[in-house]
Amino acid sequence: MIIDSFNFDEWLSLAQSAPDVFEQRRREQIEQIISNGGNTRRLRGLQCRIDMERIRAHTSMKACLKISSLMWESFLDCNDALDAYVHGNPQNVSTPISTKNSRIIYFPRKN
Repeated sequence: MIIDSFNFDEWLSLAQSAPDVFEQRRREQIEQIISNGGNTRRLRGLQCRIDMERIRAHTSMKACLKISSLMWESFLDCNDALDAYVHGNPQNVSTPISTKNSRIIYFPRKN
C-alpha cells in the first residue's frame, strides 16, 4: 500500500465489519513499511513499543493518547538536540534514558 492511496473509509468499514481481517491487514501493512524502510531493527523496536502501549492501554483512546505523547517526547528530544547543536553546546544534549548508565566503548575507524 502506498500512503497516497490510503482510504480511511475503507479501513473504517473493515474495522467495523471484520476486526480480525482489519488487524491482519494492518499488521501486513506495518510489516511492508518496516521492510521497505531503512534501519529495520529500530523500526521493529519502535513498533514493538507501540504494540505494547496499545495492549497496556486497554482502550483505543488511552492508546492514542499514550502513543501521541511518545511521539511528542521524541520530537522534543530532537528539538533539544538541534538547539544544542545550533547554539554550539552538544554536551547539553540530553542522553536517552537507556544509555545514562551505559559505558560507551569507542573503536578506532578502519580506513
